[in-house]
Amino acid sequence: MGSGIEYKIPVINFSEENLKPASDSWILTSKQVRYALEEYGCFEVTYHKFTLQLHNSIFGATKEFFDLPKETKMQKTSDRPGAFGYVAANPAAPYNKSTICESTGIDDPTTVEGAVYFTNIMWPQGNDSFGETLHSFSKLVAELYETSVRMVFESYGVNDQGLFDSFKESTFHLFRLFKYKALQTNEVDVLGAHTDCGFFSILHQNEVKGLQIKTKDGQWIDVKPSPSSFLVLAGDVLMAWSNDRVHSCEHNVIMKENKDRYSIVLFSFIKGVIHVPEELVDEEHPLRYKPIDCMGYEVFRSSKESRKFACLIKDFCGV
Repeated sequence: MGSGIEYKIPVINFSEENLKPASDSWILTSKQVRYALEEYGCFEVTYHKFTLQLHNSIFGATKEFFDLPKETKMQKTSDRPGAFGYVAANPAAPYNKSTICESTGIDDPTTVEGAVYFTNIMWPQGNDSFGETLHSFSKLVAELYETSVRMVFESYGVNDQGLFDSFKESTFHLFRLFKYKALQTNEVDVLGAHTDCGFFSILHQNEVKGLQIKTKDGQWIDVKPSPSSFLVLAGDVLMAWSNDRVHSCEHNVIMKENKDRYSIVLFSFIKGVIHVPEELVDEEHPLRYKPIDCMGYEVFRSSKESRKFACLIKDFCGV
């Protein structure tokens, strides 16, 4: 039975006016971000720089990639643990419990070099349009990430500029492109409930429904796709960094439509070790996490050993 409460993921406007640091609108927007993360573990954001043309271009490019032969897509490999390379639709594959979902990782396409490197693997003869679209979209989403992180720091009173700069400089981005194949009549496919491991994940998708968010009291919310917005999800590392003020956003994909669903997700990883800021430790919130080795946690999450734990980040570095 439901709780009787109607849940709606907060929508926050990152307009040009709201993004002037130290302004009243910036402070108000930062408070909205903090509230959304503490209550829902996520928020939907509209961004004034994002256009319908770029939305159409990035999904045109995404479809172009997935239309390549499987042998070509499999050339994107990675020595890193977890889902950094190409993952075919395979129910036995790590990070992919779905028989209809395939995906690929793209290392740091926020740089021209990263975007060109991936493009040249897939299209040795060149594909300038794909590379340029990927780079433009990636830079914009990385801006959203940096703004969201800054707002979280400032809303919690962590105003050490050196600490924020160190955090920013130690961050690298991975983009994953996802394709969920259209279902046949009366078919249903479930990817599986999970949380993400990083600080934030930022998701943008096409018009096909399927994504669900779990609330703190166990209710599932269907996310309505929008061509003009992104979904910002709190990850396990943010939960630990915030000393449990923010909960990691559990989410799920249930495919019911007979249309292909495409989504693009920015995953951000932090090199090195970060600590719970002293501003977030008090009598009401005693220290709950040891220093967080972020890449070590990614390795741990990818291991067979981690499958026996209910809350991976607490088992990895909880006090």
